[in-house]
Amino acid sequence: MKGRQLRFPGAELVRLCLPLLLAGGLAGCVESGADSGVEAHYHPATSVQPRLQQGYQVARTFIGRVEVRQSASLGFELGGKVAEVMVDEGDSVALGQVLARQDTELLQAEASRLEAEGARLDAELALVKTSIARQQSLQQRGYASDQQLDELKARRRGLEASLLGLDAERTANRLRIEKSTLRAPFEARVGRRLLDQGEVVAAGTPVLELLEAGAAEVRVGVPADLLERLPYGSRQSLSIGGKEYSARVLAHGSDVDPVTLTVPLRLVLDGESGPLNGQLAQLSLEQHYPVPGYWVPLEALTDAPRGMWNLYSLQETADAGLYELRSHNVRVLHATSEQAYVSGELGADVRVLSAGLQRLVPGQRVRLASGGELADATP
Repeated sequence: MKGRQLRFPGAELVRLCLPLLLAGGLAGCVESGADSGVEAHYHPATSVQPRLQQGYQVARTFIGRVEVRQSASLGFELGGKVAEVMVDEGDSVALGQVLARQDTELLQAEASRLEAEGARLDAELALVKTSIARQQSLQQRGYASDQQLDELKARRRGLEASLLGLDAERTANRLRIEKSTLRAPFEARVGRRLLDQGEVVAAGTPVLELLEAGAAEVRVGVPADLLERLPYGSRQSLSIGGKEYSARVLAHGSDVDPVTLTVPLRLVLDGESGPLNGQLAQLSLEQHYPVPGYWVPLEALTDAPRGMWNLYSLQETADAGLYELRSHNVRVLHATSEQAYVSGELGADVRVLSAGLQRLVPGQRVRLASGGELADATP
């Protein structure tokens, strides 16, 4: 009995007839459902009617920096010890105001020495001049030789030359004393104080950083094709630190930055007070692209092959209130957080499916949801 199959009479006939019996039963069920009057189900659809646009605007933002017209790192021209710093960070200073001083004791001592040396040379020169006059008087009477007179005249010329050199040393000493006092080269604010009293510094070591007072400038790079929209003297709006400022175009750059591929633009802010030096500034410009297309919601797009996108349009059918979905290839030209500007052949007065694309397919029939139709998708 092992390995043998039992065969019953009529089993083969049952195996052949079973599928037919099941199909007949299902057909009976369908017919009974249709005869019961149950209506077919159609998905509710939300649609939008986009209007054909002749172009679209793109808001472009360019970042720049606030810069004062002049800034300077001030230091003493000569090395020495800092005797006093009169200002601190944030102070306003006037043109020519004394900002810091160096210790000038050695220079004052040198000035005293030069004064004494000058007095000695003046005394010697006076004696030589007196001797020359005496020798000339004796020579006229034959009591003095020409050699003695010539030696006195040569000595006089030497003393006069020494006095000229001494005057130059006095001038240099006076200039060194003057340069030991640091003065403001323009009206400004103190940006940073880098040294304190008592420090010994080398020549040129920065002591203070000054930022010119008055209207600041903004330097921002823009593409060369936008310069014609920013003529000299035109007014522009800038956003700095969350506030809006009015600025006037001051100058265009003469070359293109090799890194950013932009042209530097200088704008001067209105008013004396405003943003701080180094703050970021935003220049916003509207750029128009004359390409026909439509604004549609982002939810109305589904991806398609070869970098294209699909839209589903709703075409009216012979049945009142029912629409058939049709697929259209479009190209996305620009997108915002909510809408996209697309180009493609959609036709006039087209109604576009705006939501639920993942549940529907082209060729399917749908009905409009209550309150699910928008008149226009233009932003």
